[in-house]
Amino acid sequence: MMIVRWMPGLATLATYKASFLPHDLAAGLTLGAVMVPVGLAYGELAGLPLAGLYGSMLPLLAYALFGSSRQLIVGPDTAMAALVAVVVVPLAPGDPGRLALLAAGLGVMVGLLCLLGGVLRLGFVANFLSKPVIVGFMHGLALVIIVAQLPKVLGLKSDGETTLEQAISLLHRLGDTNLLSLAIGVGSFATILLCRRFAPRVPGAVLALAASGLAVVLLGLDKPGIWGQGVAVVGRIPTGLPGLSLPVLTLADFEALLPVAFVAALLSFSDTVVTARAFAARNRYRIDANQELLAIGVANLVSGLSQGLPISASDSRTAVAEAAGGRTQVTSAIAALVVAIVMLWLANFLYYLPSAALGGLLIASAWGLCDTAEFRRLWRFRGISLAGALVTMAGVVAMGVMEGILIGVVFSLVLLLRALAFPPDAVLGRVPGGSWHDTVHRPDAASLRGLLVYRFSAPLFFANCTLFRDRIMALVDAAAHPVSAVVIDGSAIHDVDLMGCETLVELEQELRERGIRLAFGNLRDRVKRDIERGLELRPEDDAITFPSVAEAVEAVRPA
Repeated sequence: MMIVRWMPGLATLATYKASFLPHDLAAGLTLGAVMVPVGLAYGELAGLPLAGLYGSMLPLLAYALFGSSRQLIVGPDTAMAALVAVVVVPLAPGDPGRLALLAAGLGVMVGLLCLLGGVLRLGFVANFLSKPVIVGFMHGLALVIIVAQLPKVLGLKSDGETTLEQAISLLHRLGDTNLLSLAIGVGSFATILLCRRFAPRVPGAVLALAASGLAVVLLGLDKPGIWGQGVAVVGRIPTGLPGLSLPVLTLADFEALLPVAFVAALLSFSDTVVTARAFAARNRYRIDANQELLAIGVANLVSGLSQGLPISASDSRTAVAEAAGGRTQVTSAIAALVVAIVMLWLANFLYYLPSAALGGLLIASAWGLCDTAEFRRLWRFRGISLAGALVTMAGVVAMGVMEGILIGVVFSLVLLLRALAFPPDAVLGRVPGGSWHDTVHRPDAASLRGLLVYRFSAPLFFANCTLFRDRIMALVDAAAHPVSAVVIDGSAIHDVDLMGCETLVELEQELRERGIRLAFGNLRDRVKRDIERGLELRPEDDAITFPSVAEAVEAVRPA
């Protein structure tokens, strides 16, 4: 039972029905056919074609055993490959061997971080990336990928460290565009999008790459001639399966990769949980977030040990498997077997794949990351949320992926602190039924003469306690009639820190000097204990906290 608890895939195998096999087999073959060109494309994006294929084998088996989702497909994806391309590649300029070592090391580090988070049951950290940051990051990442792949599609070279610099470089060289490469790239892009839109069961990536590769073979498009200077092709790919080895990093490498690993782990887990929950809801079962953290950790660890890229969940490949009839994790195992067969005996058939077609495939993947409706939703909800997304996107494009994420997170934290520092508050009045409500929203709520009932909707801590005191004193001074008592509705004050308590002591003393009594109603138990300790100098026979606002009002209201 303990093994099944940690490896839910074994429970699926123990209850596997023979009627599932034809569906899983068909889905696995279809998925495997898709994963070969897609894995190759993501490997190309990261500068390591084989690493994209290696990350499409053993990680699938690992997730199938440890994941709580019966349908989720993992593997190299746009975000993980782009992180390697943008952040890791500069650490190994011109050295493929060192790049492979660093990418594998990153995968191991991501896996270990996720495993540690799963053991500590830190699944809740997926919520730390706010919606505006995620939206901005994904759109910024899409632009990074598109600009990075345009040289392949245009048959050009680009210069520059940031995406913005690379885009400017390409604009200056548009006159040298290889029209044949452009036609292949645009054709692949259009084929994938059309299949995605009108024939979702048709693997558009496989169709586009097969057609472009066949055209290269039949028409000799890779050779200079009547077609112009020819198009670049993938070339020879070594056959065979990856060996298992632990990438040994130096301390300097570890320090350079650790921030990237934290970001990659958070993104990988967040994407995994969101995708797994979506497909689980559609098929009426539940997933365990902490188990998913363990599963994606094991999958990344295995990918790194087998020289693969860091991996994440793939909503598009999961959708392919579901559309093809996949029922259980057996689909992943069959797809991994298909990729292994290609690596052993069929890798030579990938020789003539045009680089422009792979570029078109990756641009189509980046296009799938874009959703302008999300920007409209953020604008309708709150304009500042849209600003957060745009700031993050601009940071990713102009400064880099890590810098953009950091800018977005800092922006979100500033907004959070601003919301906590200037929370909503209200003056309460009593309605005919006897309850207390905001006088702004309830015209029938009437204030009692000589009494101020005030609600503060936030934890009381160092960033807002001065505002709390100043607001109350301003309301006392502005009251139409002299105030003899102030009652605080504490229902929304779920926490108070030491500085908040000290401010309450100062407020109580200032009000007492003016002959005004202070009382609290409807406080949470822990907050009540903290406030009573903070106001321990108050005479024992003069109660300050009451179970409800109504009881506090009855105790302190003028006679």
